[in-house]
Amino acid sequence: MTVDLPTGTLVLEGADPERIAELCDFAARANPKRGFLIVSRVLGRHLPTPPEALRAAAGALAAQIPGDLQGPVLFCGMAETATGLAQAVWASWRGRHPVVVSSYVQSSRQYAPNARVLCRFEEGHSHAASHMVQVMGEVEELLPQARSLVIIDDECSTGATFVEAAEALLQALPGIERIACASLTDWSASAFLPRMPRPATAHSLIAGTLEWTPGAAQAAASLAPTANRHGTAPGWGMRSRTGLTAPEAATRVPVTAAPGERVLVLGDGEHAYEALLIAEEIAAQGGIPAVQSITRTPAMLGHAMQSVTTLADAYGSGAMCHVYNLLAHRPDRIVIAAEIAGEQVDQLRGWLAEAGSPAVVELMLCRYGEPA
Repeated sequence: MTVDLPTGTLVLEGADPERIAELCDFAARANPKRGFLIVSRVLGRHLPTPPEALRAAAGALAAQIPGDLQGPVLFCGMAETATGLAQAVWASWRGRHPVVVSSYVQSSRQYAPNARVLCRFEEGHSHAASHMVQVMGEVEELLPQARSLVIIDDECSTGATFVEAAEALLQALPGIERIACASLTDWSASAFLPRMPRPATAHSLIAGTLEWTPGAAQAAASLAPTANRHGTAPGWGMRSRTGLTAPEAATRVPVTAAPGERVLVLGDGEHAYEALLIAEEIAAQGGIPAVQSITRTPAMLGHAMQSVTTLADAYGSGAMCHVYNLLAHRPDRIVIAAEIAGEQVDQLRGWLAEAGSPAVVELMLCRYGEPA
């Protein structure tokens, strides 16, 4: 499969083109480090995704992760794009292997109050390269005993991010003996596995190889100086940033939906798993939900990205945030699942008014670890 983008040409080999088309679309990145973006149809990030499709993909990926990993097993999801997927994968794997002690944490670009930074690592090709893994409480006490590590990302091109994350985590957790790397798509041909600091396996829904030939538009692209800045999470923010021993759910008002009502649920950046739970509640009431996220990803319009709405970052980093394909689900209502009430509602309402859409926008504040 050959994909011509404004920033260059992408050639994918070794995977069924029909399967690729089923799970993936493509877009150009406004990023001089990497000019392409493999856009997942089941991730719930850049494209509206039915919640059952995201759960099914997470379950299929969890089914590949070995069940004989020695516990305690630490699952680590990669910010920001894979955070919702990763917690869903862990929830599925945990359900399959309930007797194995496991915990979950996700890397972050938001400082969590009162947490200890366990490690930092860099994602070289990213628009926001710097990751932190932060811990506190029960998981912090459990981690020194961890013997296996599962790292979950949405996509693997070279495997370099897996290597960087594993090396950083093992500096802090030298007792890890075995690693599993999981992603929706893997184009590395497992070439990175010999560079992993412990015996490792790779697992994905699609595997193949890619060749990227950059063009002039990639060289001309530039990143905003605020792209890599960290923000600050609230004290009531999600605990997945600092470690979980069971899948989390927010304290919030119940969501309601009329039968047949089309509702787009937007997670705010790393705060993605609760958006999936809200979408599932809407589906249970007969609504027609899709889940998506506000994201820092700087993509160019065209191909998978048919529209873009730009928002201020509610976490105070100064980074530019975006919602792509906001009306692709044809929503009657848009629900933003947020930890912080920033300017998201007013900015989306302004864009919808200019687009001539009557969709209603609501903010659903989510709190963790304390009453609403």
